[in-house]
Amino acid sequence: MTTPVPRVKEPHLAGRAYPAAREALAEAVRELLTGAGEARPGVVAVIAPHGSFAQSGAVAARAFAAAGSRWRRALVLAPSHFAEMHGASVLPMDAYRTPLGPVAIDAAGVAALTRPPLVRANPAVFQREPGIEAQLPFLQTLAPDCRIVPLLVGALDDAEAVALAALVAPLLDEGTLAVVSSDLLHYGRRFGWLPVPPTDVASVAAALGRLDDAGLAYVVACDADGFARWIAETGATVCGRRAIEVLLRALPASARGERLAYATSLQTTGDPEHVVTHAAVAFTR
Repeated sequence: MTTPVPRVKEPHLAGRAYPAAREALAEAVRELLTGAGEARPGVVAVIAPHGSFAQSGAVAARAFAAAGSRWRRALVLAPSHFAEMHGASVLPMDAYRTPLGPVAIDAAGVAALTRPPLVRANPAVFQREPGIEAQLPFLQTLAPDCRIVPLLVGALDDAEAVALAALVAPLLDEGTLAVVSSDLLHYGRRFGWLPVPPTDVASVAAALGRLDDAGLAYVVACDADGFARWIAETGATVCGRRAIEVLLRALPASARGERLAYATSLQTTGDPEHVVTHAAVAFTR
């Protein structure tokens, strides 16, 4: 007898990256959004980090505050952190749950993206994945009726990144917000990337800031080719680099980005041996 596939993806981050109790989570999101800015006209997409609320929640809140509350659907692209996979995967379930309740999955959007072998329906790769779930409490608070299209992006060659962007682009209608869930640089021996020695907080922060400035310049210009070259030239360990590139290729030709916020884990840990950087970016037509 085969075990039936669950219809609801249960939370993995509750009590770890954000509060597990409904009221505590609701209050935490409200506090993060307070003072995060007003909604901006013409926003079509955002990039937001997926660290814990303590580490990067304030940066993520800046992205979602700019996006506002008018959305009926969100296409959430995240890298696959734990499952090694080629191509991309969608989640063939009915909903994604957080302590705030279930978020309905848009079946039509999932079907439109499912194009084997490039994009397959594969619930297994979503089980431990933090990238999509981390964004849901913000969406649930700002746009409670918003449905989601969860898309995990694995290894892609350049042609596959272009092909995936061509599948994504038709979904970006007036009522759909694209959300790329990605941190930026992952610095330190644990991540296998040490462009400068970990001498002290100030030196590491300055070096990583300069690198991020260069990479984000390509992102806000919607220059997918330039961003890909920057990754290749620096070896930058950006977990969602392919998801970002896919978004940049899928956005309307008139779109331009704006850097809204930037922070590093140095501000919370003070540890120059292991650093993750975070940015919020909003794209308007």
